[in-house]
Amino acid sequence: MIIDQITKIFSDDQINPLTLILGVTGLIFYVAGYIQFKHPPKKINSLYGYRTKTSMRSQEIWDFSQTFSAKKIQQLGVYLFFGGILAYFMNIDQFFAMWTGISLITTLPILMIFQIEKELKRRFPKT
Repeated sequence: MIIDQITKIFSDDQINPLTLILGVTGLIFYVAGYIQFKHPPKKINSLYGYRTKTSMRSQEIWDFSQTFSAKKIQQLGVYLFFGGILAYFMNIDQFFAMWTGISLITTLPILMIFQIEKELKRRFPKT
């Protein structure tokens, strides 16, 4: 029944895949960033939080990286969500829209990680 409804939505051209992909992913990123911001891991661990070699070098770096990455995740979520809203008003081929959405939600988090790592290295140079 649910699959039939989803198929009907796409066959009637009511929502393009780019809107759905960016909108839902944006909401998920925002909620995940909010949870991480409100409940950051207190101690360095290998299970929860923003975990990279740089972020786990010291407790001070760990604490900063949790807050900073949570804000960046929320920011990316907002951008993705509003990108989904903008995509709603575009007339895009569904196949192209789907692959554009998949490309964006793959590439943008990777770029976000590079941005976070760059900030960590700027604030906490190796001593």
